[in-house]
Amino acid sequence: MSGAASAAASNAAALKAWAESPDGPRLCLVRGGPGSGKSRLLAWLVAESGVPVHAAVPAEGQLAVTLAWELGRQLGYGPLGPAALTARIAADPRPVRLVLPDLHKAGRGPADLPAARPEAVVTELLGPLLALPHVRLAVEAGELPVAEGTLVLDLGPGSPAPAAPAPPVAPVADWRTAPAETRERALDGALAAGTAGELLKDPGFLVHGSPVAVTAALADSRIAVPKRLPEIWAAAAPALTTYGASDAERAAVLHAAALGRDARLAEYLRPLADGHRWSAAWSRPGHRVSALALSGSGELLTADRAGRLHRWRAADGTRLGRVTAPPGLRPIGLAAVGEGCVLALEPDGTLRPVAEAVPAEADYPSLYHNGITLASPADRPTALAADGRRIVLGDAAGRLHLWSPDRLAAGPRIGRPHRSTVTAAACLTLRETGTVLVVTGGLDGTVRLWDSTTGEVMPEPVERRAAVPTALALAATAAGPVLTVAWSDLRLHVWRLFEGALTTLPLLAETDALALTPDGLAVLGGRGGTTALRLSEALTG
Repeated sequence: MSGAASAAASNAAALKAWAESPDGPRLCLVRGGPGSGKSRLLAWLVAESGVPVHAAVPAEGQLAVTLAWELGRQLGYGPLGPAALTARIAADPRPVRLVLPDLHKAGRGPADLPAARPEAVVTELLGPLLALPHVRLAVEAGELPVAEGTLVLDLGPGSPAPAAPAPPVAPVADWRTAPAETRERALDGALAAGTAGELLKDPGFLVHGSPVAVTAALADSRIAVPKRLPEIWAAAAPALTTYGASDAERAAVLHAAALGRDARLAEYLRPLADGHRWSAAWSRPGHRVSALALSGSGELLTADRAGRLHRWRAADGTRLGRVTAPPGLRPIGLAAVGEGCVLALEPDGTLRPVAEAVPAEADYPSLYHNGITLASPADRPTALAADGRRIVLGDAAGRLHLWSPDRLAAGPRIGRPHRSTVTAAACLTLRETGTVLVVTGGLDGTVRLWDSTTGEVMPEPVERRAAVPTALALAATAAGPVLTVAWSDLRLHVWRLFEGALTTLPLLAETDALALTPDGLAVLGGRGGTTALRLSEALTG
């Protein structure tokens, strides 16, 4: 074995021993000159060592916030900022191993700001993470200073390759056809030339340029940009920085963020977004909701954070009026039951019908479950759905309760799809057979299907993920029964159930409530407002 091969084997053995030891240093610094094999060694740890690595993100050209977003995605939390990511990892005691190649090349934006230097990533993100006793970090850091107690693997001076010249800063007529390197580095060059403001006014560049570079530039208040652009970009950037996002998806994301905020930008982006498999139909960013549901007539019912009930035209988001709500109502779930009745679920599990005359199909379940909740708060309802006059309730013990209008006096049919709290529910009656499909999501990270014909929960979940399903909706579409699942890591999954086909979409905000129309319009609500997405292409594959 040559001396170089022996050294490489020794370094690999030392790195693996560090990764497997629970008592060693929490930080391993792999350093050396260009071409010394630092990146190859870390790639070996991730792909070939057999040691579980929970997240690995190249740090070159990244900011603390964009690194945190990607680490959060890989860890199953979704894109979180540095402080929120640290808090989530702190709340989860399981050991976490993270790998960050090229930390010494981190930083982006105006050269005179701290974010342009790798030390900002260390201060804002890595320092807080390393303060957690169950976090281990392996980083490639060139010649950065070494903290006390760090394991250092120094690979020597290496053999530096000639540096590639920076791409010239020149006008680009069509960003779609620009080389990848030009897209990635154009804003860096514009910052140096003092022309970044002009580039940030170009919607084509916002779609096709580097989202990390735009995030860094918009943090500099000295750069003149369109008034609403920072707000729009803040909503879109976590999704835009997802690795592998296509140009069409980036256009759809940016269009969704611009709707309701900047009509001119939204109209420019609309043709680009309409060519994608999904696009936003309308958005009300200021209408923050805690619950929503579709009525039998196709109207949308929403409950805002103050408990006020509103009616909307689902197709275009036109507000139609208010529904008089009982004093103190604060719903976390809504369901339209029959004609003219809304059933509301409150945080303590109380069910409250809202109607001039409460029909029996809403009255029976309310009295039944309110009595159970008073006697046993641990069995309180936690999720609510309805399809016409049928009602489904999920509870804190993991059970589902299906109420049918033809057997109210007999009580609900009960299944137990989960061993933990039910977080979301949906139901759909198949008109051809009369079968009622009930889908529930739980804190256990599963989505499960219950069939009223057999009365059994399907043995395997529809999905199992390292995230929590926060909202569900079912609809009978031209593609058959379709299930939409909003996840806590800001993903929307669209299932064509009869085909077992899945389409994944990014979400711009946490979704607490979800509805789906037969023609494929998904309405999502939460603290980020209310948005409707056209899923027609996603439904046809």
